[in-house]
Amino acid sequence: MKKLRLPKVLCLSNCDDLKYLSNELRLLDWKRCPLRSLPSSFQPDNLVALLLPCSCIEQLWKGNRPLYTLKMMNLKGSQNLIKTPDFTTASNLEVLILEGCTKLVDVHPSIGVLKRLKLLDLRDCKSLRSLPTKIGMQSLETLILSGCSSLVRFPEIDGIMGCLKTLDLSGCYRVENLSENLQQAKFLEELDLSETAITEPPSFICQFKNLKVLSFNGRKGPSSKLLPNLPSLFKVIQRGRTHFMAPMLPLFSGLSSLRELNLRDRSLCEGDIPSDISGLSSLRRLNLKGNNFISIPASIIRLSKLYSIRLSDCKMLKSLPELPTSIEDVWIDGCSSLEVVASPSKVCNLVDSAFISAINCVKLAENINALTLLKKLLKVDYLFFLPYKISYLRIYGFSYQTTSVFFCRHLQIQEKSLILLCPEVKSQNGLANKQVTLQLKYRCLSTFRKIVNGLELLAAAFL
Repeated sequence: MKKLRLPKVLCLSNCDDLKYLSNELRLLDWKRCPLRSLPSSFQPDNLVALLLPCSCIEQLWKGNRPLYTLKMMNLKGSQNLIKTPDFTTASNLEVLILEGCTKLVDVHPSIGVLKRLKLLDLRDCKSLRSLPTKIGMQSLETLILSGCSSLVRFPEIDGIMGCLKTLDLSGCYRVENLSENLQQAKFLEELDLSETAITEPPSFICQFKNLKVLSFNGRKGPSSKLLPNLPSLFKVIQRGRTHFMAPMLPLFSGLSSLRELNLRDRSLCEGDIPSDISGLSSLRRLNLKGNNFISIPASIIRLSKLYSIRLSDCKMLKSLPELPTSIEDVWIDGCSSLEVVASPSKVCNLVDSAFISAINCVKLAENINALTLLKKLLKVDYLFFLPYKISYLRIYGFSYQTTSVFFCRHLQIQEKSLILLCPEVKSQNGLANKQVTLQLKYRCLSTFRKIVNGLELLAAAFL
């Protein structure tokens, strides 16, 4: 088979002594390749794609090989890989995937001059300690370094990386700084600096006019002990003590294209969220989980495109203002200090919403008489218009869900729900009689009975 050009090989475990591969190969696709290296006689002069995911390869070959036609190399999950090839001749390489190569400590310096490379994926290369001192990949669109927990330094950028759209450094716990030249990546759309040693976003972030997703989450759980507590975005002196806060509006005011902002576990305190946040006019998703502020600005209602807000485990949060009518899901689980919520019917626009979660909001349950929101839903005029697409509605300590007789066919009673619904559908509606019951496991706070459009409902809330 000396002229074979496009082989796709199934996993073979008995070919450790393979001595020959055709130099005419254009595609080599061999998942779980058992070889430690390719045959020494192989000259990949014509190779366009080298696909060896989950292989046993330790080193593709020794020395330099002609890679002038190579456009794609995928060694994803090759956990024995300890050395990458010399890429000096790979002038046409566009895609390089080394994700999950957990023994890889460094990469060949020639990787930094791949002028046509568009995707470089080094995700979860946990042993990777360094990249070339400088990188000048002019065509690079996506650079993924997430999970490279041993990486110490982000390389200097040589030249203009004007095509870069996605940069993911999440989980690079040791990386402290970004290259100043990164500001030339004017078309950057996604930037993830979560769980790094970077204590504040780069000062030039406001220059990223096309930025759509910004993630700057802190570290949570036992892993946070590996480094000092990650501070918030900026250091200020307040009341005679050092404190970290986040005057985000001046920093982010130019990010009119930003659609998603993730600031989970950043130790944000009261006042860190500016009163005028409406400058983020395109914002759709806001994640502020695990922070320490007491309230969020009422001006959030002006974020007319916001459809998801996550405030779970904000244990200091005491009040929740009226939210935009565009909101579809609200997460306030674990907000144990939450006492005040804007008029329940205005917390979110239930005509369009699909999810509310407020588990373990003890004080909130006490202050809204346990069933305020549920009773609101059960008013005749409101129930009839309960959205067809709603799939889940959870409030402190219980779940409220309906069957198809409520015109909400996606809702199903869950075993651990703490609401008892016993609707009896009258035959005058042309519907068969139905009975829905749920086992009670908690102390009852209050109950009420209501006849709605021929349906008899008995509802109860429990601790």
